[in-house]
Amino acid sequence: MHQHPTELAPSPPTNVRWVVLGLVAFAAASAYLTRYCLSAANTTMQQDLGFDNAQMGQLMSAFMIGYFLFQVPGGWLGNRLGTRAAFAILSVCWSLCNLWTAAASLLTSLWVSRLLLGVFQAGMTPLSAKILKDWIPLPNRGLSSAGIGAAMSLGGAATMGLTGWLLARGFGWREIFAAYSMVAIVWAVAFSWFFRTDPQDHWRVNQAELDLIRRADASAHAASPAEATLSDEAAPSQNSERPLMLRMLQCVSLWGLCVQSFFRSAGYVFFVTWFFAFLEYVYGIPKAKAGLLNSLPLMAVVVGSLSGGVIIDRLLRVTGSRWVSRSGTAFVAMTLCGLITMASAWTSTATQLAAVIAIGALFSGLALPAAWAATIDVGGRNTAVAMGVMNMAGCLAGVILPVVLGSWFDQIRETDGNWNHVIYLHAGFYFVGALSWLAVNPDRGVDS
Repeated sequence: MHQHPTELAPSPPTNVRWVVLGLVAFAAASAYLTRYCLSAANTTMQQDLGFDNAQMGQLMSAFMIGYFLFQVPGGWLGNRLGTRAAFAILSVCWSLCNLWTAAASLLTSLWVSRLLLGVFQAGMTPLSAKILKDWIPLPNRGLSSAGIGAAMSLGGAATMGLTGWLLARGFGWREIFAAYSMVAIVWAVAFSWFFRTDPQDHWRVNQAELDLIRRADASAHAASPAEATLSDEAAPSQNSERPLMLRMLQCVSLWGLCVQSFFRSAGYVFFVTWFFAFLEYVYGIPKAKAGLLNSLPLMAVVVGSLSGGVIIDRLLRVTGSRWVSRSGTAFVAMTLCGLITMASAWTSTATQLAAVIAIGALFSGLALPAAWAATIDVGGRNTAVAMGVMNMAGCLAGVILPVVLGSWFDQIRETDGNWNHVIYLHAGFYFVGALSWLAVNPDRGVDS
């Protein structure tokens, strides 16, 4: 009896995309080590260098000025050089700038080093968003965005807790900063070796994974024809022939994303700039405890970000609505965050305050993957630039708030003022951020 050859079963998709996601998430975490080590060592540096709160506020703001100004150029660099080369170059450069900070003593030199650190880290978020769009299928972008956002907060939490612990054990702030700088340099070498800008150029990606990555939104949401027509892989509309800058200025959803980014970031900036010093000034606790308590809301953001990623992906599958998945989730989460943050003013100890604020921060974290996913939806083919613009708005809060809080802290200490006013302002940021989500329609993008 003649036997026909058995057809080979198709190979399952490889999982290189998840390794890539892990590399990007680690880059985000290591960037936060160098970004916020200054905040954790704030009072120690003041004692060593003779600076006051206002001057330290200027140093914190210097980073955000550079970060603000170079968001869009960072996205452009990724388009120009490719995300592989651009990301590796930028990570080495920001590490060298942090080494400069570790060696400097004069205010001007420190300010310039922090400014340039911000310049080189500015491209991280736009490049990460571009990598997500190129490597991660639409149904997984919510949780993938959450993973990167969680890594950022995890890096911030590690910076606060670890730096406080090291300082309490006699390590100098300069040697701590230098050690943190080496992490991203090692990462850049590993990233350059493994990563490729285009998945089809990677030697480990098989055809099944490539097909999965490039599957159009229409096939990913075949049960939702309305969603399928809104695919960011679909043919561009006639409106996309208008200049990109004009389309971005006329995009109400992008404006809404920028406003929410400013106020959500303003709330987060407090945790990574002045909350460490706030706990020391108000409660007189030691550095090790302040670092531990400062890490609580940052760890809560990690939990919230991962949970938010699961929630928005699930809601998208169940409802077929990007508005419900992105805007609806973020509006509810930010409102709850504001209410809980306001309630923290009625606590009586540092531990109670940090715990209640951490619960609020968890809900702030829920909104983070919604912001990333909505910006990818709205940006479409111009995701890197749209993400840069959205992140610029958040950076603006980082430019303004450290200076304002530094001067305000000096005034409160001199006049024995009410520290609860800082908490009320913090809660107000979240309420305004929640309202701005009502203007965001992820189905109306830059190319619509």
